Amino acid sequence: MRSRSLLAVTAALGLAASGITTASATGASSVELKVTDLRTDNLVNPVGIDDRTPTLQWRLDNRGAHLPTGQQAYQIRVAHSAAALKRGGADLWDSGKVRSAQSSNIRYAGQPLASRETVAWQVRVWDAQGHASQWSAPATWELGLLNQSDWSARWIENASYDYTQSDGSETPLPVFGKAFPVRGPVAKARLYMSGLGMYAASINGKPVSKAVLEPGETSYAEEVDYRTYDLTDELRHGDNVLGIETGSGPYQRVKTAGHYSFGGGLDQFTVFGEPKAVAQLEITYADGTRQTISSDSTWRTALGPTTFSSWWSGEEYDARRAGTSPTATAKLAGAGWQKASLAQLSATTMPRDTTPLRADPRPPVTVQESIRPQSVTPAGKGSYVLDFGANHSGWPALKVSGPAGTTITMTPAEKLKSDGTLDTSSTGATAADKIAYQYTLAGKGTETWHPKFTYSGFRYLQVDGLPTAPTRDTVTLQVLYADNPQASTFDSSSQLINDIHAMTLRSIQSNMMSVLTDCPDREKGPYTGDNLHNIDALLTDYDLSAYEPQLVRNMVTAQRQPGDESPGLIANISPEYHRVLPQKLQYPQGTIEFLDEVNWGGAVIRIPWKLYQTYGDTHTMDASYDAMVKWLDYEATNKAANNGDFPGLGDWSATDNTTPMQLAILAGYYTALDDMSKIAGALGKKADRAKYATLAAQTANEFNARFRHEDADGVYYGSDSEASNAMALDAGVVPAADRAKVVDRLVASVRRADNHITTGSVALGPLFRALEAGGRDDVIYDMVVNRTSPGYGYLVDSGHTTLSESLDGSGSQNHHFLGQVDAWLISGLAGIRQAPGSVGYSQVDIAPAVVGTLTRAQGAYNTPQGAVTSAWHKDSKGNLTLEITVPDGTTANVRVPISGKSSVRATGERGTPTLVSRTDSTASYRVGAGSYTFQVHH
Repeated sequence: MRSRSLLAVTAALGLAASGITTASATGASSVELKVTDLRTDNLVNPVGIDDRTPTLQWRLDNRGAHLPTGQQAYQIRVAHSAAALKRGGADLWDSGKVRSAQSSNIRYAGQPLASRETVAWQVRVWDAQGHASQWSAPATWELGLLNQSDWSARWIENASYDYTQSDGSETPLPVFGKAFPVRGPVAKARLYMSGLGMYAASINGKPVSKAVLEPGETSYAEEVDYRTYDLTDELRHGDNVLGIETGSGPYQRVKTAGHYSFGGGLDQFTVFGEPKAVAQLEITYADGTRQTISSDSTWRTALGPTTFSSWWSGEEYDARRAGTSPTATAKLAGAGWQKASLAQLSATTMPRDTTPLRADPRPPVTVQESIRPQSVTPAGKGSYVLDFGANHSGWPALKVSGPAGTTITMTPAEKLKSDGTLDTSSTGATAADKIAYQYTLAGKGTETWHPKFTYSGFRYLQVDGLPTAPTRDTVTLQVLYADNPQASTFDSSSQLINDIHAMTLRSIQSNMMSVLTDCPDREKGPYTGDNLHNIDALLTDYDLSAYEPQLVRNMVTAQRQPGDESPGLIANISPEYHRVLPQKLQYPQGTIEFLDEVNWGGAVIRIPWKLYQTYGDTHTMDASYDAMVKWLDYEATNKAANNGDFPGLGDWSATDNTTPMQLAILAGYYTALDDMSKIAGALGKKADRAKYATLAAQTANEFNARFRHEDADGVYYGSDSEASNAMALDAGVVPAADRAKVVDRLVASVRRADNHITTGSVALGPLFRALEAGGRDDVIYDMVVNRTSPGYGYLVDSGHTTLSESLDGSGSQNHHFLGQVDAWLISGLAGIRQAPGSVGYSQVDIAPAVVGTLTRAQGAYNTPQGAVTSAWHKDSKGNLTLEITVPDGTTANVRVPISGKSSVRATGERGTPTLVSRTDSTASYRVGAGSYTFQVHH
């Protein structure tokens, strides 16, 4: 039963091709070594990338072969077509036999590739015995437009649009359309396009893809990202219409009376420009001829049916204006339509006349599921409150009929008041400044609508203005988040822990849009620190190998440049859509400066290092290296100018504000220097490695001189708070002789707090990691299941379905940055973690924490090599069974929990595990790829 359950975990990840098999260990002579799961730039058969030398990766699927050391060599061949590969050709690149165990982050090194080119590739490998696999099934990638000169399309606008109406009225958003003929069978059709603030493209009234909320967010002066859409099967013979609708997005941030807009006293409102679009449709016919439809002044434009669009406060749509929907040729000649205008770009506009269009490397945001309300409750005067059961990010989808001119208003909320009415306080909205969605009926049968240019986080939705009482199908919640592959699954015998996992996972999903936001309502801010502070959980729950590099690039492009204010600064949000006024504010932890923080800006160093450790990604480190140097230089100047201190926030959102602000900041600064030294070493920059190692050592000495204390009870740091001791331990500045003492003080600080978590977002990761490294998973367990405030158990018991901004339940109700618990569920309870010094999970440690009242836990984590799984359960007599699987190309150290007189029976499908050592509490084994079972009897 347990084996079937474990396999179900693996199947849920879709990892059947990762090499987990039940082959006999005696079948080594019958080799069926396969190479599967080929990816280019971490994507499966991508279309429209602009990387001239993409990275290639694969996994092994070893059926019947015993591979104690995994792949020993590989050969890649690349050709213009799969047919050429089938004939044995490799006219673009043949790597030859390369002696290496590497199976990811391998750069294409063949002939130069051209824009629009499609290539096929495959790989074979050799094992330690010299057995060669068959060639893999071919995979492909297709180039987008590599050069700006490839773009014949121009940015277009609507000359009649003006967001600055003198009477304060709302101006409908522009739409664009182009009618064109298709004159024969189509062999290939590609649409390259982007739009600002946001766009939604259609072909003959049908969306061009499942991607929504496009384009992905970037620093618009430095780059605008485009997508490539495959329209080969969407074009029809004869007349076709390519339509584009636009929305404001974060590009056009207008403060409109009656509508919420984030800012307050800190923020400066920014309108970068008016809505615009750029589109280039290239059609290749079966006879080889080509046709290009490029946005220019021959396109038609109108003010469309979207009458209001705000990234922060909602969207309004008037279906009576459907004549301005660009869906048919006749409509483009109707009333209200005119010629499009060419956007006049310059060195001061946004985008600039030099701003490149760049292929978006991120998986797009899509509709992930559609949820019907669990209940529909009348709220008086024709109002209804819908409860969708849990907090999600998405938009309402409406299906309704009624008289023309009827306006339906949908107001989202995360909470209800005690009387059952909406409580919008956590979203930032008020009765005077609303977040709402409005739809005005055309009066023509059953009408369906959902917003296209914004979203909200909500569990509850108040619906006003319906002609008749709603059913559970009248309004649904369409859940949105980026289409990153899920990387792990987890389950346990504790319903509370399972609910904590679901709550945390939902919070990450809710903020995983084209950028990682802090919350889906009040700010929607791409905060660099929120990303960094929760990076363990983010990379545990999802494969972000294609996603995070662009977020790092956003930090690089947002970095302040010479001539700007504070050159070298990476502000707390990237892209820096709104500039926070530099001012000092009084907070419980002291005087803060919101704009600049080491534990936010340091993400430009620490996240690339984490991506290297997790995926073997060297490109992100290399591409952002100069920005790292500039940021460290800026912060060194900052430190010198402030007598050794830094401006900043300290341990943000902590409930214990005794932690010295400079302790939290200096620990982050040391970690950034230490990671920078390691990055320089990995990139072969020996002088820089030595330079930053020296600076890190000096900073560690300074940290200990300022914050290390000793009393009769031992050694502690700062105020002896959880954050103080945890950050010192996690940073690695505590001398080896002191570490056990400081761990004891950390445990004591947790116990003094009655097993509550008192850190903020900055120190939460260090708290978990320091306790786990110190062998105190029992303490973590006690904190996690604590049902009183503040804590995860409290949030579940008090009805939260997503993480709040604070573990006491206050603030935003859908923040992800306190999600570190999800990393521990896999690394601690399931016990799956990367071995020290390993890169890309070539070596793993499996050491499950059998703690508390748990009787079972199981998890699976999808490493670059394949899925590692771990499932354990205890029977009524306390006997333990641990089942694991290790993918091909990976070795594992397995630490089985035992008591002094326990007997252990270790078996494996590919041989008996090797016992390495045994203590009173642990039996340690070394295993290669395969499935293994460890049975402990007392």
